[in-house]
Amino acid sequence: MDEAIHITIDGRRAEARAGETILTVARRLGIEIPTLCHHESLAPYAACRVCLVEAEINGRTDLVPSCQYPACEGLTVSTNSPAVVDARRVVLELLLARCPASEVVRDLAARFGVTETPYPSDDPDQTCILCGLCVRACAQQIGAAAIGFARRGIDRTVGTPFDAASDACIGCMACVEVCPTGHIRSIDDGPLRRMETWHTELQLAPCPACGRPFAPVKQLAELAQRLGEWPEGENICPQCRRGRTAERLAEASKLTAAMDKSSL
Repeated sequence: MDEAIHITIDGRRAEARAGETILTVARRLGIEIPTLCHHESLAPYAACRVCLVEAEINGRTDLVPSCQYPACEGLTVSTNSPAVVDARRVVLELLLARCPASEVVRDLAARFGVTETPYPSDDPDQTCILCGLCVRACAQQIGAAAIGFARRGIDRTVGTPFDAASDACIGCMACVEVCPTGHIRSIDDGPLRRMETWHTELQLAPCPACGRPFAPVKQLAELAQRLGEWPEGENICPQCRRGRTAERLAEASKLTAAMDKSSL
């Protein structure tokens, strides 16, 4: 068993396990550290830098991204020092300049007193902060790698190859779920799922129980390949699944009532 690592966060002593980050330990203590590019199911990326904290070890103090910096014996962390607050404000000014249309960025910036930015904005409608969550979710969790980064510097973007419809996209919407700013748009339109941000349309399969289109054919095929065979009752739409669950609960309730009556 690994020995506990002892660190101090905002004056509070805490134990950490090998491999844990400052952010993980802080959240376990109930200490809030803002993040935009972090998701617990994905490897740390430290893209947004909003989670910067002040870390002191062996007499040296640095501003470090808490989502990526590992806990180590004797580490002392401040999550809200003047240096941390100033650094976050600068980061949020830059994010506000990049994504003036993002309500999430504006709200987070306002929490730190940043309501405007001294930096010019190239696109007043931009909402993508280049956090990479969608790219990593598609590659690491789904295994599709349908999207990725293109170009460099201020011209960097996220999209499909050549901004064309993607043959690799299965329409699972993992990218939509992890996007922190709502930049990625998807809509189900009759028999089609339109991944509008990725210029991709996918055919929806009808539910075997009710006939309503409910999931992309590609996604169901991928799941079937991974599972080998579908668990009974799982290859139907959420509405029908809820209905079947309600029926099972009703039957279980009747059975319980009958057993209670017979025991009297």
